[in-house]
Amino acid sequence: MPPAYTTRLQPVEVGEAARPLLVAVFPLHEGPGAVCLQLQDDGDLRRGGVYWLPADEPERVARAPRFDELFADVAAKLGARPALQAPLRELLERARDVAQESLPLTPAVLERLVEVGRAASELDPGDLPGVFPLEGLVLSALLIFVSEEERYPRPRYKGGDVALERFLDVIG
Repeated sequence: MPPAYTTRLQPVEVGEAARPLLVAVFPLHEGPGAVCLQLQDDGDLRRGGVYWLPADEPERVARAPRFDELFADVAAKLGARPALQAPLRELLERARDVAQESLPLTPAVLERLVEVGRAASELDPGDLPGVFPLEGLVLSALLIFVSEEERYPRPRYKGGDVALERFLDVIG
């Protein structure tokens, strides 16, 4: 079993170039990929950025998944397996709830975040279409929710609720 997370400088796609950013790397429980969370501000990039690595390799360039790409992935998975609708909805709601309780980010909190990804891994039949394994998709959403909770804190703002609502619109 891979560790819950590691921290390292990871090359990240920024515009046309790549630059190393300090990230927490969450390796997928099943499969070669990883999802990264930027841990500190770096110039014009605020901490909380979420990046996808198709393979957990320190020299590989990570990139930020676009919302439309994540939504298309959700739709493809549900098109292939409509029975995933309710469990995926529950996982994403759980991810938002975990994100609400995640601040401040401490090593213990980072380790707990991976439990949601592992639940997605257990749900994944292994033959779903799309760019992301189900665990990578759910971890990406979870880390986006964590970022939104920090950037748009409650009670003044809605934290990760707006992002969750957009995912749920796709799920139906």
